[in-house]
Amino acid sequence: MTDRPAARTPLTSFEKIDVCRGLFAFLVVVAHALDIAWAIHPAAPAAMSPAVHDFWLYVVAAGVFWVIGFFVVSGYCIQLSVERQVERGRFPLKTYLIARLSRILPLYYVALAAAVVFEWLMASSRPSTWPHGLDPEALFAQLFVVQNFQQTFGSFAPSWSITNEMFYYVFFGAVVCVAMKRGVRPASLGMALCLALAVLLEAAYFGWFRTDPIVRSLGLLFGLGTIWFQGAFVAVYRPWLRRSAAARRVSAAWPLVLLLAVGLWYSHAVHIQVLYLVLGAAFTMMLARFVALDRSDAPAPDRGRVGAAIRALGLASYPTYLFHGPFIMWLGSLMTRTGWMSGDWRVTWIFLSVAGIGSGLILGFVAERPLMAWRAGMLKRLKAAERPATTTAPILGMPR
Repeated sequence: MTDRPAARTPLTSFEKIDVCRGLFAFLVVVAHALDIAWAIHPAAPAAMSPAVHDFWLYVVAAGVFWVIGFFVVSGYCIQLSVERQVERGRFPLKTYLIARLSRILPLYYVALAAAVVFEWLMASSRPSTWPHGLDPEALFAQLFVVQNFQQTFGSFAPSWSITNEMFYYVFFGAVVCVAMKRGVRPASLGMALCLALAVLLEAAYFGWFRTDPIVRSLGLLFGLGTIWFQGAFVAVYRPWLRRSAAARRVSAAWPLVLLLAVGLWYSHAVHIQVLYLVLGAAFTMMLARFVALDRSDAPAPDRGRVGAAIRALGLASYPTYLFHGPFIMWLGSLMTRTGWMSGDWRVTWIFLSVAGIGSGLILGFVAERPLMAWRAGMLKRLKAAERPATTTAPILGMPR
C-alpha cells in the first residue's frame, strides 16, 4: 500500500520531466492532427477569419514549441549520464555511445519500417501533409539518421529532430573526451563550439550560400545545439540552483516566457530563429525551476497509481513521437477514401489526436517498456565487463 505522506510529497524533477516528455509528445500529435484534418477538410481554414486561422495554425499546430522542450530536457539528461560515467576518473566512450544508440535506434527502426508500410497503404490517396511519400533517397537517408539534411521520409517527418539528437549524442561524447584532456567543462566547450559554428554557418548562408540547403541545415543544427546545451548547463549547476533563492524566483517566470514565445509567433513578430531562442529560454527556465525546488537527486517515493501514471507518460513519449505521423496520416487517407467523418473538421482533428495519443500509450507498454528492460540488462552486463579504472583522479571541470 502506498504511504500517504509519500503520495503527498512534491514531485521530483525527474518525475516532472517524465510528465513533460509525455505531454510534449501528445501536444505534437495534436499539432500534426490539425494539419491532417485541414488537409482532409481544405474548406475549413479558408472559411475562418485571419485571427482565428492564425490561432489554430501558429498556436495549436505549432509542434515546434514542444520539440524545443525535448531538446532542453535531452541535454539535461545526457549531462547527468556523463557525470555518472566519469565518476571513476575516466570516460568510457564506447559504453557511452552504446548507451545512447541503444536508446534511440531500436524503436526508431521499428517505426521507420512501420512508416514504409503505412506509406505504401496510403500511396493511392494520401493527405497533402508531408507530401514526399515513397521517396527512395529519403528512405536511404533515414536508414543512416541523416534525413534532416535534405528531407524526411514522408509521414515520418517528426523524425527530423532525431537527426539532431543523434548528432548531439555523438558530438557531446567527442567533446567530453577533449574537455577531459584540456581540463574544461564539457558543457561549456560544447556550448562554445555550437555557438561559434552556428554564427559562422548562418553568416555563410545569408552572405554567400542562400541556395545551399546543407549550409542552412548545418547552421540550424548547431543553433539548436546551443539550446540542447542549455539543458546540460542546468544539470551542471543544479547544486547552485538548489541553494539560490534568486534562481527560484527568476525561474518561476518560465510560463510567462513561454507565453511570450507563443504570442510572438502568433503575431508574426519574429523570425523562426528568434522564436527558437525564446522557447529555449522558457524551457531552460522551466527545467531550472524543477531542479531548484528539488532537495536532492534522490529517487522518487512510491506514489502508487499516481507514480504509475507518471511512468506511463514517460514510456509513451518516444513511441508516440515516432509512430504517430504515419499512423494518423494513414487514418486520414482511410477517411478520404471512404468518406468517413466527412463533416466537421474538428471531429476529424479530435479523432486523429486521440488515435495518435492512444496508440502511443499502448506502444509505451508493448514496445518501449520491453526495449528499455532489454537495454538496461545489456548495459549492466557491459559495465560489469569493463576493467576497473586505472586512476581515480578527479575530472577537471566536471562538477561533483
